[in-house]
Amino acid sequence: MSLTAAAFLLALAGCLALALFRAPIFGLYAYAAVFYLHPVDRWWGQGLPDLRWHLIIGVVTLLTTLRVPLAPGRPDWHRSPAAFYLIAMSLWLWIQNAWALDTELHFEVSFLFTKYVVLFFLMYRLLDSEEACWNFLRVHVLGCVYLGWLIMAAPDSGRLEGVGGPGIDEANALGTQMATGAFAAGALLVQGPLWSRAVGLLALPILGNGIIQTESRGVFVASVVTAFLYLYLLPGRPRKTLAVLGLLGILVAAPMVPANFWERMGTISAVTDESQEVDRSTESRLELFRAQWQMFQRYPFGSGHRGTAALSAQYLSDEFLTGRAEDPASRARSSHNTFMTILSEQGIPGVLLILTLILWIFRTTRTLRRHILESEADLTGVHLLLATSVSTVTVVMVAGMFTDYFKSEVFVWGVVLLAVLGTLPLARPAPASAAQAPAPTATKALERHRLGQTT
Repeated sequence: MSLTAAAFLLALAGCLALALFRAPIFGLYAYAAVFYLHPVDRWWGQGLPDLRWHLIIGVVTLLTTLRVPLAPGRPDWHRSPAAFYLIAMSLWLWIQNAWALDTELHFEVSFLFTKYVVLFFLMYRLLDSEEACWNFLRVHVLGCVYLGWLIMAAPDSGRLEGVGGPGIDEANALGTQMATGAFAAGALLVQGPLWSRAVGLLALPILGNGIIQTESRGVFVASVVTAFLYLYLLPGRPRKTLAVLGLLGILVAAPMVPANFWERMGTISAVTDESQEVDRSTESRLELFRAQWQMFQRYPFGSGHRGTAALSAQYLSDEFLTGRAEDPASRARSSHNTFMTILSEQGIPGVLLILTLILWIFRTTRTLRRHILESEADLTGVHLLLATSVSTVTVVMVAGMFTDYFKSEVFVWGVVLLAVLGTLPLARPAPASAAQAPAPTATKALERHRLGQTT
């Protein structure tokens, strides 16, 4: 066993001990850290026992979280429309197992969304203060920095594949994850203690380099679009600071960006004329959109997860399929657009659920921002958290126009953070009531939980 593996085991054991005997939020931090470390995919993890690390962490965190009572005046987690989306989508996916075309992969995504429901519960219950939300963002940024370090150490052999962890092991998903970390790092840079600001400052160039190295056009478009929304949502002074630093960063970094990155970005708006052909990637996506619309008409209640790939050979010519030419059965094409994925694979119920979630995100953002701006209290921290959470979901949604991010976990993180912000005492004062006062034992549990958040 390597020293790195031994250090991982000791750190994990320490976090679980803290979760058991001090505050369950340490289990949540451990969960996020293992998401990025993912020992199964690292050289140092080869000597470790083949355990389901996230399952172990999840069970410990769940059991310890159940001991902490809900804070007085805070709505139950399942009353959030965001929780309704995850619960309803999870139930619908389990129902679809009755007719899903790819039974094995559909069962896996059904289980995954069930895990997301549990994750929502844990994050909602444990991230019940502004400081807890900031600590989670710090873990998120540090995890992205680790991925950035892996990117810098990766051999220069084309686009990055297999560098990330679960769900982010290909270039597009990896770039999207790094982009969400970059917006979180920007918030750290202008808020919090000096060491936290230093983390944000050091993280930004590493994350920027990682985004560039993935050479993802979807991530590039999503980052630009989200940057404008991010600046709009930020409070006055942080907005000016990050705008100036961002402009300086672009002026300094642009000359050092590899030429092949700009060449690839230049194909985003490729058009046809007598001497230029449309990028085959763009053409194949348009053909796939048409095919998925036809799939939806055939399966209005969805064909199940990865149903697009299972049906693609029936709707697309062979030139748009991928796989081994010598094996016709392997020729298929997966979805490259999140909304079209939901339309063709989850059908009408899936579309209604995602549209409901998007409407909730818009209305919640507008309501919280108005309350923050009208408040006489200094809510700069909550304002920055709002901008970061909305930017997280926006990056995934915009990048999802080019890639299928139906299963994106960082999207769930952003949604939970937004739901949490709507319940913070500063954002929405809780009504005072003697009937809501917790019992003495509950008060002690809450005090231990708060202590863990500020450590």
